[in-house]
Amino acid sequence: MSVAGYIYVYPRSANLRRNTDIVGSMEPYVRVTVGNEIKNSQRASGLNPQWRSGEYIAFNYRGNEDWITFEVYDYDVGSADDLVGGGCFDAEILASVKRVSQWIPLWHRGQQIGELYVDLEFVPASGYGGQGYGQQGYGQQGYGQQGYGQQGYGQQGYGQQYGSQSPYGYR
Repeated sequence: MSVAGYIYVYPRSANLRRNTDIVGSMEPYVRVTVGNEIKNSQRASGLNPQWRSGEYIAFNYRGNEDWITFEVYDYDVGSADDLVGGGCFDAEILASVKRVSQWIPLWHRGQQIGELYVDLEFVPASGYGGQGYGQQGYGQQGYGQQGYGQQGYGQQGYGQQYGSQSPYGYR
């Protein structure tokens, strides 16, 4: 079991091979789930979307959540949004390494349909006086704009191998 803290998800880009729009351009967004918390990113556009630098999604991490799940949806006006695909990352790995930049394979109905590039960060709650450190704009101070992927974080292949107990169960 991991230590409690805060998880920051910085969606960066995606390479999607599944187009859910018959007419027009896709407007993908990322839905991230940690435990019972579900949050969405801003919308981007196209099959190779890029999200704004510095955009992040923050979660309270209680130390007992196993997975961070990512689902890319295509926003639709007047009908339900379409699931493009989903993937996951082991939350305990993130809690142990603190920062990871990673391509997350995305799956739909047993087929890999692309990948999502994210920067992930874990900040332990201990040592900050329990004052809600992650809720005071930590990511808004440009922390996510430093290009973790350029520093080689996550190159060890974290999140590339999913066990059968993962939400997506893919290898």
